[in-house]
Amino acid sequence: MKQAVFSYIYPMIYGYIRVSTAQQNVENQRFEIANFAQKSGFSIDKWVTEAISSQKELKKRKLGALLKRTKKMI
Repeated sequence: MKQAVFSYIYPMIYGYIRVSTAQQNVENQRFEIANFAQKSGFSIDKWVTEAISSQKELKKRKLGALLKRTKKMI
């Protein structure tokens, strides 16, 4: 008789940082998000950063692609 193999897939935690211009610094945002995560007992597995206006369509932004990918996982 075959034994069932169970594995738990741990969720991947993304940190998303958006700035409006390439001249803006993402490091302050990264620092604050990382601190919040640490205080909350988790860590960021992967960072997604982009310099784009929030007025751009979601599908043209990295956030849109990330949301689409995570919906496929559910």
